Formats: sequence, structure tokens, C-alpha cells
Amino acid sequence: MFKQYCVFHRLCNMSRLRRARAAIILFGCMGVFFACKTNKQLTPPASYFTGIMDSVTQKKYGFTENTLHFLDSIFALYPGADLTSRFNYYGYSCAYYHSYKKDNAKAMVYADSLLLLVHNNPAMKDYEKLEALANISKGDILFATNEYNGAYQYYYLGKLAAEKSLDACTYSEYSYRLGMVMYKKASYTEAAVYFKQAFSESSTCKEQFSDFYRRQELLNNTALSYKKSGNNDSALLYYNNALDFINSQETIYPDKKLLFEIARGVIYGNLAQVYAADDYATAETMFKKSIGINSKPGHDINDALLTQLHLAHLYMDNRKPDSLYSTLQEIKTGLDTIKNQEAGTDWNQLMWKYYDAKKDVPNAYLYLGKYNGLKDSGFASNKKLDETDVNSQMKNLEAEYQMNLLKKDNKLNQFYFIVSTVLFVMAGIILLLIYYNWIKSKRNVLALTSLNNKINKQKEQLEDTLGELENRNKEKDRILGIVAHDLRNPIAAISSLITILEEENDYPEEQQQILGLMQNACTNSIELINEILEFAINDSSRDDMPLEMVDINIIAGNCVKMMRFRAAEKKQKLQLFLSDSPEIIKANPAKIWRVLSNLITNAVKFSPSGAVIKIVIEHSGDKVQLSVQDKGIGIPDSIKNKIFDTHTEAKRPGTQGERPFGLGLSICKQIVETYKGNIWFETTAASGTIFYISLPKQHGMVNAD
Repeated sequence: MFKQYCVFHRLCNMSRLRRARAAIILFGCMGVFFACKTNKQLTPPASYFTGIMDSVTQKKYGFTENTLHFLDSIFALYPGADLTSRFNYYGYSCAYYHSYKKDNAKAMVYADSLLLLVHNNPAMKDYEKLEALANISKGDILFATNEYNGAYQYYYLGKLAAEKSLDACTYSEYSYRLGMVMYKKASYTEAAVYFKQAFSESSTCKEQFSDFYRRQELLNNTALSYKKSGNNDSALLYYNNALDFINSQETIYPDKKLLFEIARGVIYGNLAQVYAADDYATAETMFKKSIGINSKPGHDINDALLTQLHLAHLYMDNRKPDSLYSTLQEIKTGLDTIKNQEAGTDWNQLMWKYYDAKKDVPNAYLYLGKYNGLKDSGFASNKKLDETDVNSQMKNLEAEYQMNLLKKDNKLNQFYFIVSTVLFVMAGIILLLIYYNWIKSKRNVLALTSLNNKINKQKEQLEDTLGELENRNKEKDRILGIVAHDLRNPIAAISSLITILEEENDYPEEQQQILGLMQNACTNSIELINEILEFAINDSSRDDMPLEMVDINIIAGNCVKMMRFRAAEKKQKLQLFLSDSPEIIKANPAKIWRVLSNLITNAVKFSPSGAVIKIVIEHSGDKVQLSVQDKGIGIPDSIKNKIFDTHTEAKRPGTQGERPFGLGLSICKQIVETYKGNIWFETTAASGTIFYISLPKQHGMVNAD
């Protein structure tokens, strides 16, 4: 509904392509006629160019690439065209790229051309009016690119030029922009004031269709602003005023029935939003009436899409799940054609709430994630606007403008000199105030200088502290690695001695049980030390190990050979299914081996004796996918979101009491994400758990080493 656009967009915003084609043929013939005379260096009269631009703008041939190419060729062929027509040509091109093609870089070129044209020709007809429009056009593009301070400056320059032109119609363009800014800042009461002011000022505009269409839009915008501010009575009043205004003008423009119908459709949808609070039946009827109008071919499809979203909210608020779902499916079809981030955000929010009401947690979670992503993106784009205060900006610009006038106006300085005697007392007071403020400002400068010095010292202290913390952290990792490494050797030796003792079968059963407990304790201790070492290495030097082009089939084969002995202790079997072609990735082989080893170790730990564990390598598009499937005890819902945490509390003993340490999956996740991959799992208590790893596939030769 609300858009910022070059001022010339409103001259063409509801055009029809078929008329453009007819106009281009007509003007093409005229262009050929005058082109035949170029050997005499003749330039057509101003009426020729005026006729072309009037046909493009006033007769609504609209924003088409063919129309733009035609205008480019005409004005390139005749560089001596009159200035007003060339101004309108630049304005059309600016609006085409800004509003239709969404190419603000090219639109800015034409906006600058508008300003250059008027500044280089101060004697041209309607100079102040054209200067105002040129400044406002550039302000629109700066606003669209989030350069709000620059936009406000050009809006202000447009205001000054409009005031000089003494043309209320031109000034209404400035009031309209302020209304749009206030609406986007959610200052709806102020927005309504500016829209009403723009409507009043636009009453002086020429009686042509584009001005009528803007005026009905201003009434509609006023009503919408009142609705947003919670003033429904005023909103209803202005919506009805807009409908009455449209009805009163329809007979004046009998060839614009389609556009009148579109305008009514928009207002019906907005009216329905007012009734939605306490009159469900009326709101639903008016929403459907609006959608029925603007969903037709050639109508305002984007408005129909937004109205469908409002209808979906009505169904959600009134607990109509079936109607809500069918409406959301219709909206999805529209979103596939019309790219509208705000509408997409709203749609994902409704899908989330729909599935949440249905207790469908997976789908609800899916759409909640998409909604949050789109919402954060929209929040980031509006944050800069919210941080600006347009009223303060305009006041500052006004003050700056007045100061510049004082500096440039020597006559005003002479006037001060002549009346200085009469105003001697007042001048003395002013000088005293200036002196007082100077002393005060000097103190402030000294205080600020002192504060700045303190801040710099604190900054240096913080940098020193951070450096010391970083060194201590590295020293901690080094000590941790040394301690873990030194502990592993004696414990491994103890484990070997216990193994030798266990091989002698002449011990009593009670002693054999004690030896078994000791062996388990050694095994658990070695596993913990290994994970601590892996964590320290992965956390402190994850980018130091060299990358190679490796075949993950080979790594998986070697890893499974090593892990079969671990599985054999629980009478388990490892089944490896390799891809039928090399699956090349760019990674450090030792780290990928560590990931696969951790996943297989967990599968062995949490699977019962005699279980079969499957390891599968397969390609999936431009990804390589590896999966490890066990038939174990599954992962409870209460710890699903915690198992990849570095310091997780999601620890459970294995099926034979194996001790958990909680570091392995965290290490796996860090390694996989380092190589721009993904790791996830599927689990049920009945069938066990499948861990998946997806890594980017590479094209190249495997390292011969």
C-alpha cells in the first residue's frame, strides 16, 4: 500500500501496456519523419517533445522497457530538445528504474541529471517547481537505500523550492513524503496530520487523472494511519470519504473504470480491517469483496495478496482453522509469483501459529524458524529509520539554512550596523550571553578532553587485560594438553597389565570381576583423556592443520577397520556401505577420521550386544552425505537440544554402563561446521538413532599421500 517513489511515478503508475505499444508506433513514425531531416540539423519544435511526454505520462502508457528505449532514442537523436521535456524524460527514467525495475543505482543517475539540469538553467520555466520535484526525487531514492539523513536533507531542499514556487500542489509532494516517513516510523497520528495536509494542498493541482488518483490515495492513507493509531471512528470516516470522492469523480474519467474498481478494492480491504475487531461477518465479506476485485488479471495483485493475509488473520483470531489453512495455501501461490518480504514474514508467522494450534510441533518449529529469520531481516532494515528523528532533522536543517542566509546576506549585516545604536542594550545582553556560553563551552571542552583521556586509558587497560586473558587461555590449553597426555600413558600401561592378568583364567570369580571393573575404569579414563585432548586441539588450533583433497570412502573404510575391534567387545557388527564413485572433499583427514570415530564409538556405546551398526556414504547433489545408524536406546526429547553443546549436561551411560563424557558430539559439530558442513540426527526410542553429516563436494584429484 505504501511506497516511496520518484514524483513522476504517480503520472504513470496505473498504465496499460497495450496503449504503450500504440503510442510507440505513433511516435516512432514521428521520429522517422524528423530523422529524415537530420541532414539539415533540424530540431523538432517543443510541441513535438511535449506531445510525446504528455502521451507517456498523462495518457498512462506506463513503465515499459519499449517506452524507455523509445524515449532514449528520441532524446539522444535531438539533444536540443526543450528543457521542460528533457526534465520530464529524466523524471520518467528515474521512476522507471526506481519504482518498476528496483534499480536505485540507475535511478540515482537520472535523479542527479534532474538536479543538474535545473541548476544549470535557473531561467527555465517553472524553475522553483521543477527544482522542488528534482530534490524530492533524489530524496526518495536515498530513503529507499536507507540513507535517511541525506533523504531528509533533499526533502528539505524540495520544501524550500516549493515554498518559493508559491505552488501548494508542489508543496503537497513534500507533505506527502513526511506522511510516508512518519507512517514507516509508526508515528501514525503525525502521519495522518501530514496526509490530511497534503490532501488539502493538492486541491490546487490541475484537474487531471493522476492528481485525482493521488488525492484518493491520501484519503485512504489518512484512514489507514488513524486505524493504526487505534482511532477506528476517524478511520471509518476517512475511508467513507475516500469512497465518496471516488464515486464523485468516476463520471469525469469514463475510460478509467478499471482503476476506479482497483481503488475501491483497496479501500474495501482496508475497511474490513476496521470491522475485524468486532464484526466478523462484515469483515469477512469485505475482505472477500476486495480480494475478488484485485485478484483479477490486470488488477492490483499485490494488494489482493496482502488482503488475503488480513483475511487469514481474521480466521486465526476467530479460530477458523479450515478456512485459515485454505487461505494460506492460496497466499502461498501468490508469494511464489510476487516477492514480498513483509508478506512472506506474515505468512510464515500464520503457518507457525496454525501448526502450533494443531500440536504439529515439527511443522510449527519449521515455520517459526523461517518467521524469525525474515522478521530479523526486516527489523535490521527498519532499525536505522527508527533511530532517526525526522522532526529534529528538519528543524536542524531549517536552522542551518537560516544561518547560511545570514552569512550570505550582506544587506542584513548593514541593517544590523545601522540599528546597532538603537539596539545597544540588547546587543550588550547578547554579548554577555555569548561570553557566558563561551566560558561554559570552554569548560565543557576541558571536561570532555579529560573524559576522553580517561576513556583512552581504560581502553588501553582493557586491551592489556584481553591480551593477558588470551595468553592465559593459551597457557591453559597447553597445560591441559600436557596433563591429559601425561595421564594417558600410565593409565594405558595399567590397562595393559590388567589385560595380561585377565588372560590368566585361574583367578577366582570375585577377583575376575574386580579386574573387569578396573579395566572399565581404565578404558573410561583413556576415553575421557582422548576427548579432552581433542577438545583442546579443536578449540585452540582448529585452523592450523593442512587441508587436502581426500576421498571420504577411504577415510570411512580405514576408520571402520579400526573400530570393528571396539564393536567386537560387545559382539556387535559394523556394516559399511560405500558410494560407488569417489566422494572428494577438502578437509584434514585426521579431523574427519575423528568425527567418524566419535559417531561410531557413540553407536557402539548406546547399542545393545549383538546389534548391527550401519555406516553409509552417498552423494546428494553437490554434497557428500555420511550416516551412522544404530539400533540403540534413542535420544530423549529432554536432551535433544543439548547434545551438541560444549559443556552439555546431556550425558547418559552406555548399554553396559560405559561412562559418558559429553565432549565427543561437540567436537564433531565444531569440525563439521569448520568445513561448512552440517550435522544432525533422527531418533526414536524404538528404532535407535541415525546421525547425518553433510559436507561440500569438491572436484579434483585425491592427494596421492
